[in-house]
Amino acid sequence: MTNTGDVVAGAGGFQADVESLKAGGTDFVKLGDDFSDSVSRMVNGLAKLRAGEPTDEVKKTQKPPEEKSFGEQLWSSMTSLDSKSSAPPWGDDDLGEKFGVVYEGLRDGMYESMGHLAAKLEEIGKALTAMSKHHAENEDFNESLMKQHVENKQAWDDPYKQQGTLVRGRPGPAT
Repeated sequence: MTNTGDVVAGAGGFQADVESLKAGGTDFVKLGDDFSDSVSRMVNGLAKLRAGEPTDEVKKTQKPPEEKSFGEQLWSSMTSLDSKSSAPPWGDDDLGEKFGVVYEGLRDGMYESMGHLAAKLEEIGKALTAMSKHHAENEDFNESLMKQHVENKQAWDDPYKQQGTLVRGRPGPAT
């Protein structure tokens, strides 16, 4: 017994479940879209934490830094962490700078590879959907060919066959 989606080979030939291919294609396209949305949320979340380059969406919501006089800056630096507001989350000291170089390289590579993966998942889905369509068209075409009967004039023909009946006696050797 076979289940929906099984590929069957045997006396009936090779059969593929077209509906499963189509559903799989739709699922892959949705997976690619969902993954792309997740990547965008992650990129925007890191940008809001100042651990990534801000996207256009984040840039719209960020306020420009306030202009302060030297006295205000001095007082602010002694009473709060505002003086470090432009520094990355890992700090701007020597160790923080080295961490930032490594982190930013990995982060940027991750952004690129995750975007590429999302696009490829969508491509796979579209290809599976196209495959299901083409397979169904091919099956319909093959079925129509199998139902046609075309006389083959070059095929062997039984010389003893007369108008749809077989001649019972064959002529013997000439004496």
